[in-house]
Amino acid sequence: MLKKKYLVIIAFIVLLVAIIAAIYTVQPFSPKEKIGVKAGDVFTYQMTGAADVPSSDIAIPENYLDVNRTDYYRVEITNVEYPFVTYIETTQFKNGTSFSSEGTLNVENGANTNVGGFWGIFIVNLEKGKLARPAVTDGITVDSTETRSYQDGDRPTNFLRAEGEFYDVEDPTFSRTYNAYTYMYVDKQLGILVELKDIQIYSEPQIMLTTEWKLVNSNVLQIP
Repeated sequence: MLKKKYLVIIAFIVLLVAIIAAIYTVQPFSPKEKIGVKAGDVFTYQMTGAADVPSSDIAIPENYLDVNRTDYYRVEITNVEYPFVTYIETTQFKNGTSFSSEGTLNVENGANTNVGGFWGIFIVNLEKGKLARPAVTDGITVDSTETRSYQDGDRPTNFLRAEGEFYDVEDPTFSRTYNAYTYMYVDKQLGILVELKDIQIYSEPQIMLTTEWKLVNSNVLQIP
């Protein structure tokens, strides 16, 4: 049962990564940038899901139900050697069970050795209009920068978004589509995801699924 629940969570993350990467075209990249996270850094997220359905007889996808069965999702950085960041991710369920796996993320192009693994690490100090992944073209850029308050002071936070229309892979006719809107907030100085909101609006029948991630604990950020 644990493995099934974890695979459902992974299925959602794979889908989210696909949405974010769908418009990427990889190209060579040579200048080295900086990575803000380091070995020993830990980031813990709270995940919630909500479904807006027109009637009670319409089934809610299991992955959104299981998101709400998650107590927390933790990422521990174990090694950093540009452009690679190695991490251990742990999904802790409310029933006391958990599942962990290891992966390595390339911050230049988003490639990950762990399929569906954590992708929310970026190079630091990206300015407005700059690509989130410097080794890709026609990809997501920094939309704007805002200031967020933490216990140890104010910090600049980059806002990124991805939007697109996709086919529902669970529809055997491949005729059902959905529009996806993903909004991400990334700490500019650390290059780490601090908040995410993903909205998927399906057609026939019309269903709106919303998933949110929020950084709730860290040993390098004093969360309010």
